[in-house]
Amino acid sequence: MPTIYDEVLYPSSPFAQTHPDRLATLAILFGMDPAPLPRCRVLELGCGNGENLIPMAYQYPAAQFLGIDAAGMAIHAGNQEIATLGLANLRLEHRDILEAGPELGTFDYVIAHGFYSWVPEPVRDKMLAIVQASLAPQGVAFVSYNALPGGRLRQMFREMMLFHVGGDRELDLRIHGAREIVQWFMAFQASLGEAGLLPSQAKSIMERQPEVLYHDELGEIYHPVYFQEFLAHAGRFGLQFLSEASYHDMQPGKFPAALVAEVDRVAGGNRIRRDQYFDFMKCRMFRQTLLCHQNLALPEAPVAERVRLLYACSAAIPVSARPDLRPGVAEEFRGGHGSGVTTAHPFSKAVMQLLCEAWPETLSFPSLLASATQLTSADATEAGLADILLATYAAGVIELHAGPAECVAKVSRFPVASQLARSQARRGRLIATMRHTVIEALDEKVRLLISLLDGEHDFDALARELAPSLQLPEADLAKGIQAHLELLANAGLLVG
Repeated sequence: MPTIYDEVLYPSSPFAQTHPDRLATLAILFGMDPAPLPRCRVLELGCGNGENLIPMAYQYPAAQFLGIDAAGMAIHAGNQEIATLGLANLRLEHRDILEAGPELGTFDYVIAHGFYSWVPEPVRDKMLAIVQASLAPQGVAFVSYNALPGGRLRQMFREMMLFHVGGDRELDLRIHGAREIVQWFMAFQASLGEAGLLPSQAKSIMERQPEVLYHDELGEIYHPVYFQEFLAHAGRFGLQFLSEASYHDMQPGKFPAALVAEVDRVAGGNRIRRDQYFDFMKCRMFRQTLLCHQNLALPEAPVAERVRLLYACSAAIPVSARPDLRPGVAEEFRGGHGSGVTTAHPFSKAVMQLLCEAWPETLSFPSLLASATQLTSADATEAGLADILLATYAAGVIELHAGPAECVAKVSRFPVASQLARSQARRGRLIATMRHTVIEALDEKVRLLISLLDGEHDFDALARELAPSLQLPEADLAKGIQAHLELLANAGLLVG
């Protein structure tokens, strides 16, 4: 039977927070022993057309992947893509989750993204029952959901939009009406000189893809929950809180230290109560929660020693062209989304400099320790490095990974993009990177360039292939190709 997702397809793409590497990293930090990535088993509930699973299956050919979804058209489209790519380790099945049972098997990682808050209560129960039954003893599940209290803001806009669109069901009319009343709201708020969460949420709605807005805000079901309520629900199915998929999201952020201390006092060492208080303070709207089996004994915080098992990288940029590593000289490294770190500690500066220079490649703990020690031996110890990496990870300045990155930072003589990226470039605008992110190549010339990165075209061959479409002087052509290749490398698209 066709679903609303058959009538209006929900756009799907790789979502980095769901990647097994992300889940394994946090499991390792909290003392678990998750399955090795190359041979892991992954289940995605509500997989859509499989665009989130396809890059994973390509990356780990010896692993096994299964996606299920009730939208037959999405499953059909995904299976066509899988056949085109020749992926033998990924299956997409058209089935109702309520009819799924033990036959699904056992999985090391289970994903349910954009699912929980948009389905009826029996389906939410079934989803958690499947997680409990199918999750391996050291397995990790990812569940995203609309959170309260910030979900009240989304609900306010949802109710305004639904009132305005009335009985219209057609996509374009429904989206036009929804955006119209939000525009009225924004104009009125601007006339009052207001700023803050309401205008920010209005702006977010206006920028949302039509299909996303149609299903997320204008869908039949909208079920935001408080963090503690979700965990109580998961607890009834033998599951417990591991971490948020973004560890940075668990930090107090820029709240005054006195406020953080007061919250800690009231929370009494209970990290669930602590996080719930900060959800109140942040007016949190969305969570990406990791769960594991309730019988596992977990520490209250990540174990610094476990960092030694991981790999690190950072997209941060040093403010100085060449950071001064001498003691007492403060250097700033700026990350994305307002994150950053300023330090005068020589070893910390050496670590950050090395990670920034290596991006998007990762460095193992031993190699990072050895290289940083060569730059400055001050306080260069394993324990010191572990503390530095954990602190900058919490601050959102670096990334930690369970496995090494499979992309390269330098443009080689014969640059190579993955077979998946080359195939996608020949057929569309959205192209998966080796970091499980996606770039949108709007320019057909850039897509042509990516499709040619097969390791058999050197720089001169690329220039000859691209010259007819670019129609640029030779010097400008060379600069343009080099610039684009460097951008692709920085995005994690090149593998050689």
